[in-house]
Amino acid sequence: MPKLRFSFPWFDRKAFPVLAGVVVGLYLLEEVLTLREQHHSKVRRSLTNTAVAATGFTVVRAALLPAMVYAGDWSERHRFGLVHWLGLPAWARTTAAFLLLDYTNYCWHVLTHRVPLLYRMHRVHHSDLDMDVTTGFRFHLGEQVFSIFFRGGMIALIGAPSRLVLGYEAVFEGCTAFHHSNLRLPAALERGLARILITPRAHGIHHSIVEQEFNSNFGVVLPFWDWLHGTRCLDIRQEEITIGLPAWRDPEELTVPRLHRMPFDELRPWALPDGTVPRRLPAANGE
Repeated sequence: MPKLRFSFPWFDRKAFPVLAGVVVGLYLLEEVLTLREQHHSKVRRSLTNTAVAATGFTVVRAALLPAMVYAGDWSERHRFGLVHWLGLPAWARTTAAFLLLDYTNYCWHVLTHRVPLLYRMHRVHHSDLDMDVTTGFRFHLGEQVFSIFFRGGMIALIGAPSRLVLGYEAVFEGCTAFHHSNLRLPAALERGLARILITPRAHGIHHSIVEQEFNSNFGVVLPFWDWLHGTRCLDIRQEEITIGLPAWRDPEELTVPRLHRMPFDELRPWALPDGTVPRRLPAANGE
């Protein structure tokens, strides 16, 4: 059996500095071009989000990337996976594999909202009371671990080669930072980008305390899957959005130790602490 050559260090050497630059740039730009008003200390939230992300980042680098590379190399060696079975030419295999990688990540995101075990972990991400580029790192370790098995399995089933997988991962991480940012884009640029990418306005709606909005805009890179499945939502004014989860409004409940324990806490009703269910009045729609 040929020795498997993990190429993920290349990802860190080449892609990581670029991604770090993107994050720093967005962090500074969103202070100048601000999309939504911030209600809590950005410095404190950034420190909290970074601390929560630290363990997940270790898992991604130590386990997820190697698992993805292994799955891609294995499927390529064995000619296993959908893009191989269809007998497509090389360019079509690459295009189809990229699209399917993005679609399976859409599906994974939907599962983290609808499967109770996954939602227990995913709510750590949504519990942030404001939203900026650091929110894109706020994922619980448990969610990262489960994603290893799902994403590795999907890569093998698709038949995506490891080089494409790593290329897609760089795009995935860059887009995650971008659409979680609190960056206000010019209206014309926003409208144009929204046709081909998930934008900060679209993903801000996804972080709303209104349940219907929370269950919309699941896409990571491309918006087509939300259109296809009827989960696209764009007609919400940004100033009308309250970020976070309705049942978790107290910052003192959202410390780093509590966030690590959150998956083991009870599932609270979708309501504010006073029992009110957040709703969107029709008159508030339209932007």
